Amino acid sequence: MRAAITVLILLVTLTCGAAPAQVETAPAVVTGFIENGDVRLSYELNLPKGRAPFPAVVIGHGSGKATKETCRFMSVRMLERGYATLCYDKRGVGQSTGQFVFVGTTDSPWVFPELASDMAAGVRHLRGLGDIDRSRIGLIGVSQAGWIIPLAAELSSPAFMILLVGPTVSVGEEMFYSKFAEGTALALDEAYAKLPEFKGPYGFDPRPVLDKLTVPGLWLLGGQDRSIPTPRTAKILDDLIASGRPYEYHVYPNNGHDLGGAPYWIDVDRWLARVSARR
Repeated sequence: MRAAITVLILLVTLTCGAAPAQVETAPAVVTGFIENGDVRLSYELNLPKGRAPFPAVVIGHGSGKATKETCRFMSVRMLERGYATLCYDKRGVGQSTGQFVFVGTTDSPWVFPELASDMAAGVRHLRGLGDIDRSRIGLIGVSQAGWIIPLAAELSSPAFMILLVGPTVSVGEEMFYSKFAEGTALALDEAYAKLPEFKGPYGFDPRPVLDKLTVPGLWLLGGQDRSIPTPRTAKILDDLIASGRPYEYHVYPNNGHDLGGAPYWIDVDRWLARVSARR
C-alpha cells in the first residue's frame, strides 16, 4: 500500500510540474492602437495558424497615404510562412493620429526618423505579447520603407530586415533619377548616365545608418526599376558588404519597381532559413 501511495504522489507531482502542452490555434486578428509619444497608431495584428510563440514582422509603408489595407499582400505572404504580421495606418492617415507629410528633400531628414519611430513602437508592442517570439521579430517593407527601416532597426534591434525595392541612395538622388526615368520612354542606361550630374540637395541619406547596423538585411531589386536607380543602389550595397555589413541583395533583371512576376519569395525563404540558423 505504501508503495502504491508513493507512486501516486510521484505521478501527481510530475503532472502538476509539467509544462502546459502547446495547443495549435486557428488564425486570429487583433486590432487596437499603439501609443508612440503623442501619436496613436491604429494597427492590425494577424496571427497565423500554429503554435505560439510565433516569429513576427512589422510591415513598413511605401510613399503616400498608406493604410493597414496597403500591407495586406505582404501580410498574407508572411502569414503563409508562419509569421505574425503587424501593420498600421501611417501617422495622419486612416485612424492614426499625427501629421501626414508628402516627403521631399527638405523634410525627409526629420520625417523619416518620425516614421521609423512608429515602426520601432510596433516592435516594442510585439515584444510585450505572449504569443510572439520576441527574439524573432523582423522588419519588412517596400519602396520608401527602404529609407525608414534602417532607422527603425537602429532604434529597435530587430532580428532581420527585408527591403523590397528599397533605395540605398539619398532622397535627392532618387528624385533626380525618377525625373528622367519614371513615366518616360528614356532608355534606363541613359537615365543612369545622368546621375553623375546630380549636385543636390541630398535630403535624407541612409548610408551613414547602414554603415553602422549589424542587423542582417536583404534587398530585393528590379533591374528595370524606373523609381530607384538599381545599379547605384547595388553598388552601395557591394561596398557595405565588402566592409563586413551582414547584407545580401538580389537583382531581378526583367522586373520593375513592383517586382511583378519575380521569384523573390524563394530568395526570401532561403535567406530567412540562413538567418534563423545563425541565431
